[in-house]
Amino acid sequence: MRRGLWKERKAVSPVVGVMLMLVVTVILAAVVSSYSGGLTGTQKKAPQASFAVEIESMESSSHWPGKFVIKHLGGDPIVTKNVKLVTKWYNRTTNKWEVSETVFAPFNSSISNCYIYDTVTSTCEANTSYIELNTNYTTWGKRYKYHAPYLVVPGDVPANNKGQEEEIWFGNFVMQKGDVIKAIYNLLPPGTYTDPWGGTVIVHSDQRPVIANFTHLKPGDVVTVELIDLNTNAKIFSKDVVVQ
Repeated sequence: MRRGLWKERKAVSPVVGVMLMLVVTVILAAVVSSYSGGLTGTQKKAPQASFAVEIESMESSSHWPGKFVIKHLGGDPIVTKNVKLVTKWYNRTTNKWEVSETVFAPFNSSISNCYIYDTVTSTCEANTSYIELNTNYTTWGKRYKYHAPYLVVPGDVPANNKGQEEEIWFGNFVMQKGDVIKAIYNLLPPGTYTDPWGGTVIVHSDQRPVIANFTHLKPGDVVTVELIDLNTNAKIFSKDVVVQ
């Protein structure tokens, strides 16, 4: 009798052990699931949107010296101060990759910066409180400074001394469906240029063009254009654009 009871106990022990292991496994799975769910709930997500991009080289563009345009087609609004614009392309003239990164200009409300300066009368026509602006040029006797690229607003463009220039620089606007950001003069690398109308355009050494070595771009070249969310480091948009 005792011998049979011992066998029964031996048979029950493995079953109990397996059940205990199952219980522990279920508990651990629940804890891990709860923890990972909590992490997912607190993680920031990058905005999602679609865009159309157009690039015209100096050879083919009707807008001297060229054109770079991004249009928001739909999706989430894009807060440009939280975005990095990256362009890269292979330069067949120099046989190297050209990479440019554009982020918003730091804002300091206590510092005034002259962004339209009349070199003939030596007077400042308009001030801004943005500092470290990375684009400026001089034409028709006036020096213009603003961050590139800019938001196109119907009836108003940057540096026209009439509208809301300070509100529409890259980094200081929210891009929504239908909005367009554009770069023209701010595509040029540092140097002195003569425009088709005989004016002198000076691009200063502190400029970081939206597309590096833009003057080397030719129709048919391919430029990779990316918008990267700075909060998550995730890509909002990436596309290989054929230059016109």
